[in-house]
Amino acid sequence: MKKAYHWLELLAVVGLVLVGLAACGQKAATTSSGDTGYKNSINKGLDAVAEEKYSKALTYFDNALTQKPKDPKAKAYRDQTQAYIDTRSQLKAGEVQTAVTTVTAGVKITNGAKSLTTKLSELRKTARDDLAEYQKLDKAVTAQLSVTDNNYDADVIKQCEAIDWTKKPYLKKLKVNVNKLLKRADQSSSASSSMTDSSSSTDNKVSATDHKEAVLMRKNIVQSDPGHWDSAALEQVPDSVIVAATNKSNEMGGDPGTTANMIAKQYPNIKKNNSSDTDKSSSESHSEQDDANQVRQVLVGTQGFSKSVLAGIPDSEILNAAKPDFMTNSDIARTAGTLLKKSPNLK
Repeated sequence: MKKAYHWLELLAVVGLVLVGLAACGQKAATTSSGDTGYKNSINKGLDAVAEEKYSKALTYFDNALTQKPKDPKAKAYRDQTQAYIDTRSQLKAGEVQTAVTTVTAGVKITNGAKSLTTKLSELRKTARDDLAEYQKLDKAVTAQLSVTDNNYDADVIKQCEAIDWTKKPYLKKLKVNVNKLLKRADQSSSASSSMTDSSSSTDNKVSATDHKEAVLMRKNIVQSDPGHWDSAALEQVPDSVIVAATNKSNEMGGDPGTTANMIAKQYPNIKKNNSSDTDKSSSESHSEQDDANQVRQVLVGTQGFSKSVLAGIPDSEILNAAKPDFMTNSDIARTAGTLLKKSPNLK
């Protein structure tokens, strides 16, 4: 009888040991699965950084943090990527000083990825150069606006005229003062009469300043897309129409393409191959695409929306969101809100 009890006790102990080993094995398997998911997310995030797909990288690093919420490496990678994305958005929005502060903090993040540290360091140099250019131009323009004898610095005026706002969005907050300075300098020019007679299509009722602005805009429109805009037809458009469209486009943060599309609504012949009946339907489709792209461009510039995400939204949906109008800041904000409801990943 005692031997029977002894064997029963032995079997019970063995059973408990087996249960414990099974539990440990299950825990080890779970831990191993979690480690695999974490490592995959980290590696895919770094691959996305190498491809310069920073929003995608941010998602992978967030996934890694979900696997290991307190992991210092995943957090550092995530914070580095966010700093890079924020800095670029701030530069596009003209927030140059804020961008320098953001990217400098990003460079100082410890436990980060070497590739991200390198990219942040390069971006910091760019941001600092942009800030230096901004501050220098701001100082020069401010000084010229205080001139009372119309003796403006020719080099500063030339620099202002050469600014390509689409390539230098970090200067956008100076645009109002730059345009004000250029207008004052134009008004003081003694060559206004010769400019008035330079083109047979000039609207004699506009000022010499407006005429010069119209001539420049015609040139910029054609250069923005030579295969699409007809320079001869643009010459037939009155200066007053060109200037009005330019002013409205500037208010929206647009570019020569935006201005051209506004003019084309009244003068469709400025688009090349626009008169053929056989091309009518394709022309209308192209016009709709142009309008949608115009809205996309404004939303990227004013709202910081993702260009790639906007490109994936159908033209019809973009245009419906912009109805009934897309001219004022409130219209732009309303359109942005409508699109964000359906596509929250725009930001």
